Amino acid sequence: VQCCCFSPGKSTLVFAGTPVGSVVLWDLREHASSHYRLKIGEAEWTFRHPTFSTDAVMSGSGHVSPVTSLEVVPSFVAGGLRPEVPLLTSEEESSGLSLELASLDESGVLNFWVVVELPKGNEAGSPTDLGLRPGGKVKLLHSSSLLAVQSPSLKHAAKTRPFQTLLLKYRPTDSNQFFIGTNLGLVSHGTSHGLKAPPQFYRFQEVEERTVDISSIHFCPFSPNLFLVGCADGSIRLHLVSHDQPVAEWMNSTAGEPVISLQWAQTRPAVFCVLDAASNLHIWDLLKDDAHPVITEKITADRVTAMAVFGDSGQQNTYSGIALAYESGKIELQHFTQTLTVPNPAEEGKLESIMAEVF
Repeated sequence: VQCCCFSPGKSTLVFAGTPVGSVVLWDLREHASSHYRLKIGEAEWTFRHPTFSTDAVMSGSGHVSPVTSLEVVPSFVAGGLRPEVPLLTSEEESSGLSLELASLDESGVLNFWVVVELPKGNEAGSPTDLGLRPGGKVKLLHSSSLLAVQSPSLKHAAKTRPFQTLLLKYRPTDSNQFFIGTNLGLVSHGTSHGLKAPPQFYRFQEVEERTVDISSIHFCPFSPNLFLVGCADGSIRLHLVSHDQPVAEWMNSTAGEPVISLQWAQTRPAVFCVLDAASNLHIWDLLKDDAHPVITEKITADRVTAMAVFGDSGQQNTYSGIALAYESGKIELQHFTQTLTVPNPAEEGKLESIMAEVF
């Protein structure tokens, strides 16, 4: 598995992409008894086979390069909910799952899949759905594909490195607009259908090209026109959707360590968190300091491999914080102190002033 995500809302499905170009899904509602179980020490482990795999059955329409990113397509377009697509023929009534999944491979091909739930599984297997596990009830139907990113015409610096697409993100308020992180420090901007939306690429402030991987992209939950970009050279950029140059750029905040993940806080517009490859957690509060993180926590006992910020922007409570996943398999929840969770009326003005300084 190279990349994975849950189904939205109820986390009953897991989707994943592999280095051989297949897209697989697991239906977590399947009973453990129908899967392989193994006792290791005192614990019994269940090893689940995928419910559905595109491996070898989608030769005409799948991926031929490693799948680098998967996202569930947001269910609304700019201006309102997306019109419901009739997904199934009458003899194949769906039981309510209506999801679209997008998978990106490193050559820039973006495939779209409709997730279909069948009324019942067949233990004997299906003679037509060769990718469906016997007894499985959820499958993928290929709906369309497009070459999402044309290789940019770049100067000498980037010609030494083959162009690759690494990361897919959707604009949370518009399922037509996608953003793709590349290995040349550029974020590509595209649309699934209709007119192209400018700018085509988001870049560093300086003109010189830099061959650096984009490792993380996250949209601001309070202002969907703002997004953060983290890079493998440790640099962090704050972009406005309408401009190719960043409104802010921080080059040395991780002492050159690659950014693994960055995410905005869910209850405060001026706070975001950055995890770097040396297991340092950096917390920024732009209201207090717009040049450096206000907290840097070095975690030494066990390396942190991933993080997720939690909280509910719709609730006026202070229940927010960060979940950390450790190399040993441990997951830890840390709650933010009140200063990092209670919104401040000056925050949105601070973000606006950062944007105004640039334009």
